[in-house]
Amino acid sequence: MKKKDLLIDKARDLGLLFTENNVKMIGQDAAYSIQINSREALWVFGDTFVGTFDETGKRIIEQMPNNTGLICQSKDAASGLTDFAYLTNASGELRQLIPLLPDENPEVYRIWAMHGCCINNKVYLFYIRVRILPEGQWPYKFDVAGSGLAVANYPELIFRRLEENNSAILWQKDEPLFGVAVLPVKQDGLVYVYGSYYKDWNHYCALARVPFDSLEYISYYEYLISPKPEWSVDRTKAISIMEGMPTEMSVSYNAYLGCYLAIHSLETTGKIVGRTAPHPWGPWSDPVVLWTPKVSLRNPLVYNGPLIYAGKEHPELAKENGRIIYLTCVEFEEYYPRLIEVTLK
Repeated sequence: MKKKDLLIDKARDLGLLFTENNVKMIGQDAAYSIQINSREALWVFGDTFVGTFDETGKRIIEQMPNNTGLICQSKDAASGLTDFAYLTNASGELRQLIPLLPDENPEVYRIWAMHGCCINNKVYLFYIRVRILPEGQWPYKFDVAGSGLAVANYPELIFRRLEENNSAILWQKDEPLFGVAVLPVKQDGLVYVYGSYYKDWNHYCALARVPFDSLEYISYYEYLISPKPEWSVDRTKAISIMEGMPTEMSVSYNAYLGCYLAIHSLETTGKIVGRTAPHPWGPWSDPVVLWTPKVSLRNPLVYNGPLIYAGKEHPELAKENGRIIYLTCVEFEEYYPRLIEVTLK
């Protein structure tokens, strides 16, 4: 089938997600989704506020798990994702999915869930570890300290962090943060794992691949070192396949377009963009603006204008073979995932 150009017919804002819940969740970001089966998807989040609102609408935060999740059974995003259940402990409280280790001081370190995949009822969930800085102001009061991979059986979803050489940090802070997007390709028998890194005031994307049955073995990962393509187990030779994408994105195969589709926030411009490619490794097109959120800034912090981030697609929600797709993004002060419907030409 001939590849279609990425052109937008129309787009609309469907509002904030998961605001009505029974676990006192009053704010969360990231919002990755991982398809578990034909009926269910696991959604995962970063720092999650648990608490209430006062009479002025100000958040009263009682707890803040580093990462949380829910199981969503809603398939018709246009009607709202209302059929969901948060993952809780025995007391019915939100539980942290990926645990801190005994030597990780919760006052210093946080574990933020990224993307992953489900293979044979085993969920692989990548994460980044961040260190909270003693001084500064949010949203810039942290330093990335590396990334790793956690694994759990479904439906229990009790995650354990994998280790290599007695360390749960599998990719160090000066290496790409692998797991910002994960793409299983059945016909290849491979999982493609995208990684973000920051250099010279810009974000770049590297790519790794690994066989389905070797996801837990980091020594089996191969890294793209040439657009030919050529691969190597030497991660230091990894090349960039695109730029301008921060530490969150999505990559999926879009049957309507007849190619792969990457979606991400364009740095801190507020724009959500898409790129297309014939292969998971590229070559990737220039970015096309899919949506520019319209959010007013209520309490200026340390940036100019609303800080909008975490743009990504949720391909399990797509309709008409991918002609209608669903994206989310987060505005820092609003601090809920916002759902966007985009219809392609």
